[in-house]
Formats: sequence, C-alpha cells, structure tokens
Amino acid sequence: MSALKYGRLPGAVPVGIQSLPHYVAGALPKAPASVPPPVLAEWGMLGNDEFGDCGVAGIEHVFMAVAADVGATEKFPTDKQTVSYYLKYTGGQDSGVVLSDFLAYVRKHGYYGHKLAAFAPVGVHDVPTLQFALWAYDAVYCGITVTEQMMADFQAGRPWTMESLNSPVDGGHCVPIVGYDSQYLYIVTWGAIQKIAYSAWHHMSEEAWALILGEHANGDGHGLSLKALQADLDKVAK
Repeated sequence: MSALKYGRLPGAVPVGIQSLPHYVAGALPKAPASVPPPVLAEWGMLGNDEFGDCGVAGIEHVFMAVAADVGATEKFPTDKQTVSYYLKYTGGQDSGVVLSDFLAYVRKHGYYGHKLAAFAPVGVHDVPTLQFALWAYDAVYCGITVTEQMMADFQAGRPWTMESLNSPVDGGHCVPIVGYDSQYLYIVTWGAIQKIAYSAWHHMSEEAWALILGEHANGDGHGLSLKALQADLDKVAK
C-alpha cells in the first residue's frame, strides 16, 4: 500500500461552459515546439502523502509555476495550510474534490491571497490546445487515473509509458502539466516532476482545465475573451 494519496473525484464540465478555443478569437496561436518545466528548489508534497488533497496541491503547484514564469518571489502556503484549506472546503472530511466544483470555489474565495480569474476546459486529447494553454498560462490543471504500475514507476523515477498502464487502477488524481517537449508532458505530482509519454497520456487523462490566474487577467491576452468566459462562469456559479 503506497503512502502517497490521490483524491480526485469523477467530475464533468458544467453545462454552459465552452471549451477554451470557443473564447479565443480566430485560430489559436501556435505554441512553441517545447516549453521546459520550471526549475524550483522544491515543489512540496503539500500534504498529499497523508490526505487526498491533490486537487488543492495541484492548484498551489499551478500558482508556483506561474510565479516562476513571471519571475515573482513569493511565499507559498505550507503543507499544513494546504491541508487546512482542503479540509475547510470539504467540511472536515478527507473526501477528495470534484475539480470543476473546487475551481469555482477558488474563483469565488481565492487561495491565500492568490486569485483565479477564470477557468475553461481543454480537450484532453487535443494536444495542440493543451500545449497552447500551457504556453499561454504556464500550466494546465488536469485529472487522470493512476495505476499500480504508474505508482511503482513514479517511486522508481521512471517515466509513465504505455507499459505503466498494464495494471489495476489505483485512484483518481489531480496533476498540473507544467512543461512539454516532443516526447513527454511534464507534470508535478507528490512534490516532483514526472514525465508522461503522449501515448500513455491519451489513456490515463480524463479532464484538463486552463486556468487564468491574476497574473494573466490583463484583458484579451493571446486572443482570449476573458469577459465572455467570466460571464459564462458567472451564469453557472453555485
């Protein structure tokens, strides 16, 4: 039994929210051939070895990736604070999160002073749009399934490949993509960078979200109509 935890519950795109390309005027700008993952001294476990708070850890890792990209020096919440936010959201239960519901909560309440201006779904098999979202907004917040072999490969420092999928599913997990090249997507999970082969990604991925944080909420950057996206999010807000 692994000491590492999961915590992503099955979810869906709220009715009324369109995919990211719907809010971008014209064709999506072409992303570069590769975007290296940020080099941080420490990403942090953020409590995901004791609690199923991967949804909260994932969004904190997104904030960290954005800060690294814009060159901001920030002090991020501790593992204890990450867990505290998670348990406040869940009402004290270690029950995991539905990603779209949790994103709506963060958009309304913020995250320790950090702002989520908007979010939009991205097709998990639409690699060009995933790459655009990462290049434009520094990370893509994703939901995947993890198999027993994937966990073993992670702990051994091996990339996730098609061979990693040949075992029972262990759980649903939330991870941000923070880089890519011609061979791999690079995610942050359990405090470390993990490589995923594109072929394996197509089988393990279940949802992906472009997050427009406060640092990127500067009008219609990259052709995005932020006002239109925010208006749709407001219509379905709980």
